[in-house]
Amino acid sequence: MNTLKTILVPVDFSTGSRSALDQAMRLSGINAAKLHVLHVVDTEAVSAMAAGRQISVERQSAVAHEGAKVALARWLAQAGAPSSCESTVVMGVPLHEILEKTKALQADLLVAGSTGSGETLTGAGSLACKLARNAPCKVLLVRANHPQAFKKVVACIDFSDTSREVLAQARRVALQDGAAVDYVHVWQEPWLSTPYAYLAEVAAEHIAETQQTLRATLSEFVQEEAEVLAANEVLVKNPSYANGIAEHATDVGADLIVVGAKGRTNLRYVLLGSTAENLLKTLPCSLLVVKPFTD
Repeated sequence: MNTLKTILVPVDFSTGSRSALDQAMRLSGINAAKLHVLHVVDTEAVSAMAAGRQISVERQSAVAHEGAKVALARWLAQAGAPSSCESTVVMGVPLHEILEKTKALQADLLVAGSTGSGETLTGAGSLACKLARNAPCKVLLVRANHPQAFKKVVACIDFSDTSREVLAQARRVALQDGAAVDYVHVWQEPWLSTPYAYLAEVAAEHIAETQQTLRATLSEFVQEEAEVLAANEVLVKNPSYANGIAEHATDVGADLIVVGAKGRTNLRYVLLGSTAENLLKTLPCSLLVVKPFTD
């Protein structure tokens, strides 16, 4: 991530977005990247407040917009945001406004809290999931209370073209933060699932051979990017790719997972691959979603 030029951070004043801001400031400083902070005043909330106060939506919008500008300036000052940081307050639907700002800035990294105000700490929040699915650039979802450097990275490898970019991004994080990397490939025994259960006994003798082949393939795939890094190559057998990754990340105390937005099934109508999509539900740490052919 040492080629970053423009970073966008959408904030809602929650603990999660404060961690995202802190992480974005850290990355901006390391990469000499331009930092932009965006706060969206939700028009639906403004309309509801206007109805409750029995005043016009226009008047309530003006009050909300001005109040948000003051609050954001104060919040950024408390966070120690650099004077070069640009901040914007807009009215609208948060998802739409964030995506439009991302495109307008041509941001190459969108940093957001994995959960927002009032959301559970299990998995990623609803807006974070939508950003991961729809943003045109890399998306870093930051767990609350994790503004510091990453120390243990899990890079998800499925041997797809997008996995090449996962390798590059994991290497950049490792060199930038001095992190150790686990290159993880999750594999299944397809012959144990319906309708191939009858092959289980015959296929069992080939498990060792399959593992040996996968180890060699993984080693060759990551060899160049793993040079001079503290790295491990890990095979995880699990019927669910996402669960296998999440469980390994939890077991080794990883603080960042790097995953491709699309894997080997690169269908046009799939905004995220199934592995990335399912990871969002049980996310145990911060997540960097890499889009195909970024950088």
